Amino acid sequence: MADECTAVVIGGTSGIGKAIALRFAENGARVVIAGRDAGRGEETAAACRAAGAPAALFVETDVSQAAAVEELARRVEGAFGTPHVLVNSAGILQSGKHVLDQDLDEDERLWRVNYRGTLLGCQVFGRLMSDAGRGAILNVGSLASFAPLSLPAYTPGKHAVLALTQILAAELGPHGVRVNAVAPGYTLSEGLKAKIAKGERNPEAIQRTTALRRFVEPRDVAEAALFLCSQRAAAITGVTLPVDAGWLVQAPYAQYLQGNPIRHTPAS
Repeated sequence: MADECTAVVIGGTSGIGKAIALRFAENGARVVIAGRDAGRGEETAAACRAAGAPAALFVETDVSQAAAVEELARRVEGAFGTPHVLVNSAGILQSGKHVLDQDLDEDERLWRVNYRGTLLGCQVFGRLMSDAGRGAILNVGSLASFAPLSLPAYTPGKHAVLALTQILAAELGPHGVRVNAVAPGYTLSEGLKAKIAKGERNPEAIQRTTALRRFVEPRDVAEAALFLCSQRAAAITGVTLPVDAGWLVQAPYAQYLQGNPIRHTPAS
């Protein structure tokens, strides 16, 4: 990736988004971090400059508000011109529950951020990139983009992000813009670390649900993001790439094996 590359990371103040911002900075890109927490945003911008970014800027942004995303685009254009990369990483998690118990206010809040926030970023920056005739958009999906997890507001939204990625890839491809997504698995972010420390998550049990028997690190997702947004992936668009340590393959394999165990026959 050339030094003149500009990457906008919406939701880049913590977790996976922060790791992606830092990875682009290490690769010599100018980085714009957008999010709601100004303190963490300015810290991330400073970390990006320390990591090698020629410039790093934080813009306070509420992705659920169209005017805020449009103002972000104006700030980015004014500082660096049309960006080369957009990463939509902003998102809200939820605790497991049944569909019949889903609170509608919570449902609305998750859809406004997880899906509509991603849609707004794609629309606003997709127009700029289409006019420029180049660009790469990366959305952050989830294992819930593929599997029916018991998160009745989060899961449908992440399914929708996968579909949006595919639709946009078809629409923007003729304009030189690629659109892909990553689907992280159990990622050892600060939030998950805190739950493990409180005894709310069993790390050994989680790791056993993956083929590689390990957690995903935020850096693992960042490496995939950098690849998909680089010229090394110039012929790849419309893809949602699982970065899950093999969770999606381990879960059905293990379930099938319970009812159909492999029996070794002695050699004759």
